Amino acid sequence: MTDSVIFNLMPDFIRARIAAYTLRDWVAEHYAVPALQLDRAMTLTLVQLEHAASRKTYYGYDVAPAPVSLLEPISRYMEALLGGLERQDERKGFPKELARTHQKVIHEFEKLNRLGNKAR
Repeated sequence: MTDSVIFNLMPDFIRARIAAYTLRDWVAEHYAVPALQLDRAMTLTLVQLEHAASRKTYYGYDVAPAPVSLLEPISRYMEALLGGLERQDERKGFPKELARTHQKVIHEFEKLNRLGNKAR
């Protein structure tokens, strides 16, 4: 994994991150579930993002009726991240390199976010 791969994924990740947290709120409101029951730490896991993109489920809830503006950024990020790998249904879990790449994108985003907050 190169820095350029991470850099290229970053815009899609940022849009997916915003959409994922908003989709979490949508699930809580739409299904009248207390937001505390939807573990915030799970919001950006590969499994949650993959399910939202391919199965239209999030935290186990059907999100097919959710606004496209919430689902599309997640799907785009997963497509960019997977880069042609077969769907999760057709493979066993996520390759370690894919999981590492996703974690590196999150790490770099958080690092940039901390630097931006320090500059203020």
